[in-house]
Amino acid sequence: MSDQQITTSPPGANRVPPVDDAHTDGRLMHELTVVNTLLGRYVLHFLDADAGRTDPITTSDERALADQVSAVAAGIRARADRRDHHGETPPLIGSTCG
Repeated sequence: MSDQQITTSPPGANRVPPVDDAHTDGRLMHELTVVNTLLGRYVLHFLDADAGRTDPITTSDERALADQVSAVAAGIRARADRRDHHGETPPLIGSTCG
């Protein structure tokens, strides 16, 4: 066998995403946490309004939240498309080395 070995990953093998994609994924995770917090507050506000403890949320605020949710959903779809193109990324939790 020669001193030089060629190693190739099988089709569909996990690959580390390019640096730009990793940054984009980090921004997406940040936006998801922001929207998750807003959705939680929305539900609690809805319940308080339903119980008569506060005024209902305005329709313009509901539309603004819907726009944020739609933007994050588009980000998730774009990430899935990137992963289909580049291959699955390795799991961060539960991965084994060696």
